[in-house]
Amino acid sequence: MPLVAGLAFSGLTTNSPISIALLSTSDPSFVEFSRATLGDELSATAYSLFPSKPVSIRLALPSFLDRPTRKPILQAFKQAELEFPDLAEVIQLAHISIATKDHTPRNEILVHLSPTFAICRLVSTFVEEGIRESTTLKETTVTFDSPSPDTNAIIAQFVDLVRGTKIERIIVVDPSITTTEATHSAWNEHQQTPIDVITIGFPSVALQAAKSALRSYESALSLAGSHSTAISRIGIVNADGLVHALVPRGAVLPQYHSATFTTSKDDQTEARVSIVIGRSPKGEENLRVGQLVLRNLPKKAKGGLAISVTVDVNDEGDISVAAEEQESGVSEKTVVRKFLGEHHQDELEEVLEKSELNEEADVGNVNGGLPE
Repeated sequence: MPLVAGLAFSGLTTNSPISIALLSTSDPSFVEFSRATLGDELSATAYSLFPSKPVSIRLALPSFLDRPTRKPILQAFKQAELEFPDLAEVIQLAHISIATKDHTPRNEILVHLSPTFAICRLVSTFVEEGIRESTTLKETTVTFDSPSPDTNAIIAQFVDLVRGTKIERIIVVDPSITTTEATHSAWNEHQQTPIDVITIGFPSVALQAAKSALRSYESALSLAGSHSTAISRIGIVNADGLVHALVPRGAVLPQYHSATFTTSKDDQTEARVSIVIGRSPKGEENLRVGQLVLRNLPKKAKGGLAISVTVDVNDEGDISVAAEEQESGVSEKTVVRKFLGEHHQDELEEVLEKSELNEEADVGNVNGGLPE
């Protein structure tokens, strides 16, 4: 029975609680909850979370995490040979799970509590026909050493920062709450009228993450019969460091393209074919997804060898690359299977934004084509 998983991380320090929700892709009645703690080794923690490998995973993480902070988490799932997870925010998923009734714009405070920090966010939310739109008006993160922070004091501190703003509701996501049902109370301090306080346990957030993962999985299945497209350009890095595009972004798969390159140095006996995806004309600003090297090439003057490179991309996104020196017959092949599945969007965005030269920028390429 294929499973999808939702995980809610209260924090990223050792022993921070993790709530896990599993749903079935075939049995709507199947729901399973479990709980774990974050160990010293992220990949070992990831490997131990599930009874079997889920087909889709969504993580609920603290909202302040940036890309470098998320990177070890993604690498841990990759090392554990799990699906690359989709990422979401704890407080956003908690809000989505209860913001379903239609209402005009109103101000709400969202609070994510953890053993070492609290995130407080003031949002203006509008819901119409089940569609939720929220605008963040203010956000702050408070860190503390106490293992049992005073929730009311933290909320009061944030309310002081937004004094003068009418607040209709406060939503607190607290890892110490284990029930999957929201509980209600009233909190009157700093307001003229009572405010609803909804406390949501992390299992509820994990369940919302699992539901979202299931919707994504079902959506992907529904598109399985349609034509796949290349979501980014595929190319080969030339001797000048620029990309020779072979498969354009948006091209309907499968695709088959070939090009001929020459050597960039006298007596060059090796040539490297670097396969990259991305949108920058500069090779180092793209994501390298594969490489092969032609060795023992006959020594000739610069431009004296002709190297044919073919790129074959099937409808599942597997890239087969073959290179052959036409005179000697020296050849190599490689296959990059599901190249987008091997790299999370965070990784792709990271390399696309880099402007510095990579460690191989000074290595010679073949003219019109390939690295030495």
